[in-house]
Amino acid sequence: MLCGWLLAACDDDHFATSASDQPTLSTDTLSMGTLLCGNSSATHLVKLYNHCDGDLRLSSISLRNGNESGFRMNVDGMNGTRFDNSDLLRIAQGDSLFIFVEGTFPMGENPVNLPRVEHKDYIDIVCNQRTKTIILTATSQNVEQLTKVVIDQDSCWSTSELDKQIMDSLIVEQGVTLTIDSGVTIYLHNKAGIRVAGTLICRGTQEYPVIIRGDRTDNLFSHLPYDNLPAQWGSMLIENTAKGCSFVHTDIHGLVDGIVLDSTDVLFESCRLRNSDGNLLTCRMTQLRLRNCELSQAAGALLDIRGGKDSIIHCTLANYNFNHKIYSAAVCLSNQDPAQKRYTPLEECYFLNTIVFGSGYYELDPKEFWPDVNLYYQAPTSTDKAQNADSVFCYTFDHCLLRVKGSDDNDFIQTIWNVDPAFVRLDKKNYDFDFHLKTTSPAIGYGDGKGSLLCPKDLDGKVRPDIPTIGCYEVK
Repeated sequence: MLCGWLLAACDDDHFATSASDQPTLSTDTLSMGTLLCGNSSATHLVKLYNHCDGDLRLSSISLRNGNESGFRMNVDGMNGTRFDNSDLLRIAQGDSLFIFVEGTFPMGENPVNLPRVEHKDYIDIVCNQRTKTIILTATSQNVEQLTKVVIDQDSCWSTSELDKQIMDSLIVEQGVTLTIDSGVTIYLHNKAGIRVAGTLICRGTQEYPVIIRGDRTDNLFSHLPYDNLPAQWGSMLIENTAKGCSFVHTDIHGLVDGIVLDSTDVLFESCRLRNSDGNLLTCRMTQLRLRNCELSQAAGALLDIRGGKDSIIHCTLANYNFNHKIYSAAVCLSNQDPAQKRYTPLEECYFLNTIVFGSGYYELDPKEFWPDVNLYYQAPTSTDKAQNADSVFCYTFDHCLLRVKGSDDNDFIQTIWNVDPAFVRLDKKNYDFDFHLKTTSPAIGYGDGKGSLLCPKDLDGKVRPDIPTIGCYEVK
């Protein structure tokens, strides 16, 4: 007994036991931001450092409200709500102890009347008869969680209802219209997709856009929200039976395979389309009208047009994708669709007052092919051209700024060739991009006046002057 007492006393000599000897916390407040109800947060880490002259023995670490608050705790690999085993809570001098925290919050009461709920709890750390506290906060958002959604009659989703979380698929059947009102957000789960065989109308406003995005509302890293990343949900396919689809003041982002339009007519007006793991917008024999839109960040093309009759007016297409190496020019034009093994005549493709720029060596790639030949992109020969004089491949760039070297001709009118447009911010390190223009931009006051008639206000709602700025943003 005497030997044991002596050993214990000797061991205690290694501990810092003054009330002032306390662990240093990496943070005393941990905010998880907003989480959809039922979605687990990312795992957050708090470190307890021992900068004292000796080891620290903690009396306890506890989650004040136990299992009732929705927060969970793991201390150095152990799950629980309270730990008071001093042998396990020992922090050697110069060492640290890790506390991992997560949160999941169920649907609240009266979810429509109270769509958001604030949550708070505390981690209490007792050492040398003093308590340090870490404050935990989060906001949960009630959503209507939907599985295998089939719209088989005319429907309208509005802000009088909860926002929707699509777990796997949203299908709008042929002959049916789904209207999404301003201020509504559609959250799509991992790999979930949208398929439109009928009509989809998104009618957002400047102040309250429609948002279609992934359902991860937390951060991958402290400076990088999942919402800034591609591959958060699958794709949007608008099929050849669809008619009259339109997107006004709509923000669509975070896709794996982008938006695909197949032999249909679609309007995008004052929209932001961004962040795709493949092409961002693929058009096959479409009648596309792209007005006042920002298209940005894709591993593939921002705009891949294969035939049809399309117009792109006062748009900014900027590709500085950070997630993967970019494998395509920002804009690709072709009159053939190898995936469908068909010739797709490009009857008209008109770009007016539009910026096409990015981090590639060139950002415009027009490829002309002839009927029944070059199906797999072999270079056309002079014989091909002579035998297939009926090729249709018509495009015009009018008062545009392009990341490509060239000179004006019948297809390129008053072009600014290969000159930096001077975007406000291109911070790849922090994944922070702003495609407004600096006051030194060569695009200012260079647009054609007919653009102001077709798009009298820019994407921010500013009135365009008679001689507008190229791109979707006016500079004043």
